[in-house]
Amino acid sequence: MAEVARWPQPEAMCSAGRVADAVQDLVADVSIALTFPAERDDHRRAADRGVVRLRVLLRLAESLGYLTKRRMRFASAELDTIGRMLGGWGRSSRRFSKSGAGAGAPRPEARDARR
Repeated sequence: MAEVARWPQPEAMCSAGRVADAVQDLVADVSIALTFPAERDDHRRAADRGVVRLRVLLRLAESLGYLTKRRMRFASAELDTIGRMLGGWGRSSRRFSKSGAGAGAPRPEARDARR
């Protein structure tokens, strides 16, 4: 968000606003997914779409010269990490829903490891 505020005002106002909105939406979707288990999958998927949206917007900003290569590499690495975390979260929730285990139940492999 701080980087977006440094972009040139007249040309980047539209792009900067879109990036700022996408970041806020991503944070909101992850927060809601963490807070409300009943809506978790929908908001996790929305957060995943938000990561893709941010990648596209940042590539556009880089091509327009608003973002340096160094800052783009940093942002891409962070978005990659967030995407991996969301993907792992989705795989984990699918595994739990298939096994029929509740949210507080230990995973089967964890039970086997204790024996």
